[in-house]
Amino acid sequence: MTETEDYSPSEKEAIEKLRAIIPKDVNKDMYEDTYQIYSILKAQDFDINEAEIKLTQILNWRRKLQVDEISDFKPPEVIENYFKKHKIGVSKNDTPVHYLPLGKFDSKGIYMSAKAIDLEKVYTKIMEDDLKELRKLKKMPKGSYPGVILIFDMDQLSFANATDKKGLEYMIRCLKICQDCYPGAINAIYIINISSYFMIPLSIAKSFLSSSFVSLAQMFGADGWKEELLKEIDADQLPAFLGGTKTDPDGDPLCKTIVCQGGKIDEKHYIHKSKNPLSSARDVKKIVLARASFSEIELEVEEDGSLLEWEFETKTRDIGFGLFFKETIDGEEKITELVPLLRINTEDYSETGVYKCEKAGTYVVLFDNSYSWIRSKEIIIEQKLLNSNRWKRNAELNLQQRISIGKNDY
Repeated sequence: MTETEDYSPSEKEAIEKLRAIIPKDVNKDMYEDTYQIYSILKAQDFDINEAEIKLTQILNWRRKLQVDEISDFKPPEVIENYFKKHKIGVSKNDTPVHYLPLGKFDSKGIYMSAKAIDLEKVYTKIMEDDLKELRKLKKMPKGSYPGVILIFDMDQLSFANATDKKGLEYMIRCLKICQDCYPGAINAIYIINISSYFMIPLSIAKSFLSSSFVSLAQMFGADGWKEELLKEIDADQLPAFLGGTKTDPDGDPLCKTIVCQGGKIDEKHYIHKSKNPLSSARDVKKIVLARASFSEIELEVEEDGSLLEWEFETKTRDIGFGLFFKETIDGEEKITELVPLLRINTEDYSETGVYKCEKAGTYVVLFDNSYSWIRSKEIIIEQKLLNSNRWKRNAELNLQQRISIGKNDY
């Protein structure tokens, strides 16, 4: 529907039916925003019953999170400093453009330094500020939003960040808030500098999102994205390192005065400072690897799309970790590398991860100590296989529990 088209009689009737659910004295802006109500209907394929359910969920979420007072929210200083430099300019339609170097973000440091509810409020505050701008920019009361542009930079995405279960749960939560609670607010999502690691969280996140929301994303490797960004954003609004002409006053093309470039969060900011040894948990397995040796754990996956979760730690130094798929083709055994073998240090904190097993079969977890000619390694590991529906329920429940009690129990 374009900005010059009117709503049909049936759409008008449905819109007014939904509007009646909104408490005008509490959510005045939302009550008066016809396009937001229309977008909720559209997201539910104009099924008025489903739209009423979704609107009720949105209103309950807003009340629970105190969204109408979100402008007064003050996040922890370390998180505020980490996220405050994200708006890099405006699009050719004067809408906000946000840049997040997700590949360089310290995923573990972020959720170790703040409560889950505070992280959700940080993202919600950004969306609320954007929505205010979009409402001002609408050309007609019944017109559509011009739409926010998001740029997610996956440069330097590590294996640890790509598979981090808790970080992935939070990212999915943010995307679902955007999809469910702010329909129509996003015009495009540019995901740039993707690598093979990126495909790991992508395959999982897509199962939580609608096809229409996923279609907003355009994905690029190392090339081609600068030209596409300049089609939507004027060069003077785009930092030089993203293909534009904007620099800091001193000529720095990274524009560090307006752009957070990620990086490690100092552990002094961690709320949860003590480490709970994995060895004290139930259902864990202990493996002792002699020097210059390796160990393989075979897992039989019976259902396509199952999720393999793992958590492991070593008592000394690092250990090699990899994931492979084993199958027999024409009588010959074939091994496919899924997660390249990496040396991971887990002396301070355990390594958690998740991988979507696209097809049923034999998966092999490899722990490698072949590079160490002096030290043996003791590994404590816990692993689970869950079907996709159960994993989705667990992921949503985990975040809801953390948010509802306002604590950081990572």
